[in-house]
Amino acid sequence: MKIDGGRIINDFIEPNKRQYAIPVYQRNYEWSREQCVKLFEDIVEAYRKDKLHFCGSVVYALLKQEHNILYYVIVDGQQRLTTIYLLLKALIDCASTENERGFLEDSVFNRDKYDTYDVDTASKLKLKPIKSDNKQLYLLMDNKYDEVDKSSGIWTNYALFKELVQQLLIADENMSVKDIYRGIERLTCANIKLDEDDNAQEIFERINSTGVPLSLADQIRNFVLMTDVDQEMLYEEYWLKIEQLIAKEQVSEFFLDYLNMKLDGFAKESTAYEDFKKLFKENGYTNQSMLAELLHYAEFFHVFMNGDSNYSAKINEYLAGLRQLKQGTIFLFLFRVFDDYNNGNGCIDQKELEKILQMLLSYSVRRITCEVASNSLRGLYKTLYNRVFLRPENKEHYYDSIVSFMLQMTSRDVIPADTEFLYALKNYNLYAKHALCRYMLISIENQGKEKIQTDNLSIEHIMPQNKNLSTAWQKMLGDNWSNDRDRWLHTLGNLTLTGYNSELGDRPFDEKKKKIEEAQTKAVILYQDVQDKDHWDASTIQARADRLAYNVLKLFPIPQPEKQVNFNDPRYQEYTCADPSLATYKYVSYYVLLGERVAVDSFAEMVRSVARKLYELDSTVIERMARNLETFSDWINPVFSYDESKVRGKTKLQGTDIYMSTGFSASDCVSFIKGMLKKYDLNIDEDFVYSARINRTEAEGDQS
Repeated sequence: MKIDGGRIINDFIEPNKRQYAIPVYQRNYEWSREQCVKLFEDIVEAYRKDKLHFCGSVVYALLKQEHNILYYVIVDGQQRLTTIYLLLKALIDCASTENERGFLEDSVFNRDKYDTYDVDTASKLKLKPIKSDNKQLYLLMDNKYDEVDKSSGIWTNYALFKELVQQLLIADENMSVKDIYRGIERLTCANIKLDEDDNAQEIFERINSTGVPLSLADQIRNFVLMTDVDQEMLYEEYWLKIEQLIAKEQVSEFFLDYLNMKLDGFAKESTAYEDFKKLFKENGYTNQSMLAELLHYAEFFHVFMNGDSNYSAKINEYLAGLRQLKQGTIFLFLFRVFDDYNNGNGCIDQKELEKILQMLLSYSVRRITCEVASNSLRGLYKTLYNRVFLRPENKEHYYDSIVSFMLQMTSRDVIPADTEFLYALKNYNLYAKHALCRYMLISIENQGKEKIQTDNLSIEHIMPQNKNLSTAWQKMLGDNWSNDRDRWLHTLGNLTLTGYNSELGDRPFDEKKKKIEEAQTKAVILYQDVQDKDHWDASTIQARADRLAYNVLKLFPIPQPEKQVNFNDPRYQEYTCADPSLATYKYVSYYVLLGERVAVDSFAEMVRSVARKLYELDSTVIERMARNLETFSDWINPVFSYDESKVRGKTKLQGTDIYMSTGFSASDCVSFIKGMLKKYDLNIDEDFVYSARINRTEAEGDQS
């Protein structure tokens, strides 16, 4: 690698018979308006003050030489070079004389004065962006303005530069197109030319680690495309299709889901790229096999996020419901289920898949309604497939196995029962769960054959939200109006859908009814037990809630398994850490923390594993404990410390410089975990369980 001081114009723009190609692994051209304006201002200032202006580095390598033209690949600096190229095109189009236009065109086009070097259309331009941008740049440089995609960054920034140049020339009669070009000549850079032995991937990562951070998707694209010789094919056959399937703002989310499905632990965006490289290297992937797998799961992700006509109407309906409820964590489980469905191995057909999705939608509705905390969901869905199908024969009863497992869980993740669901529907604040509230009300209204358009409908409180209720409303509600208002305002019985939300407001009940009846589009099912009422108070709200709650129960059932699949090993029992002494004389096999099941061989291993999981959840708690040498109640030694002499034992918390106390009995280990759960404000009865069986030999020996 050779590093020199360079000039953008002298070294990269003006030299003839050169072309700089942007490789497919680079991101699209996307400089912002602010960046372009700042660069233009710097160029003008550089000319006026006759000073140099440093604009970054350009890293490149020789790709090939054909027909006496040198072809280079740009490893870093493509955004700056493309931007300057667009500015030069704007200068060409703003030039007032043929002389000005001619010398500018000589700088951006390769010239073959005597037709000696076979300079064709493809090699005429000195810059070749990635495919999508290259087409727009070619049309622009060929003056085919009508054909350029006006939404592309190529056109947007060209038009911006043209506007800036014209404004400057009008504002300052002493400035000319050539003067602006002289300002560009003052742009300097670090000219970094790579040798054959240089690792372009490593250099690229080092350079970009100090600049604007690349997104996770950018990093992964660079890795899987930069390190393979057949970049064009891999880009066309795989990466481009992934980008077409997934919206730009969702690509990084997809990769996190993919990694969380594949890895044992949980991937964080800050470390996900390193996790991806480790996954790639340790599992024998090639660039093509990795891209093929990513495309495979991108196709499923597209279905989850957008629906797909290749699947039945019911499958699309249930997926749409999960999207509206923002249940994206469920994708970790659905990736595996859709794998089985698409493999065509007979273990799951369309009817079975529809049944599974309906159950998962009902489970989500029930869980949100019953206000079950969501922090265990990711762990549940990450491990659910392996826990259900640990025994392959369970796939012979696919749905039954899933629902049997979820009904047999003892943690908070168990499916809420009908009675619990009905109580929550009638009594809990539904309005605060806005996405669920709207989805539920629309589901009630559109359960029949005739469906109304709900896009323009909003949630309306029949009894108004205003704390200062009018005298008419206070009189209707009765002497206990204030308490009744607070108790029932946001519950199911007082909510409906209307297109007149802003107009209804605090109107008296009779006026509200009349206004809703006049509406061309109204919620008929939701309104049927309102229209015949002459008053509205706590009793009518509760009666309506009772009817609607049973209606919702029918809409979101949990079909019971036809074949009950037993997941309980009779030798093992699940315990919470409420009574640590129950761990005595037992073997532990696994624990479940916030829905994630982890196999362990000993209580000591369980302590280390739980501590690591909690550290990943929030490192600040354990770091504070280590700094302050905090103890649990009735404990002598600090739990954690940066000084190994301060704790019992010398075990380091994996991946940290923190030592943790070790060498405890089984009951002490569970007591340790109990103390940690409290430090993290977790529920000791719901957020953690462990499975253990009696060690009869030790128990009997103690008794003797």
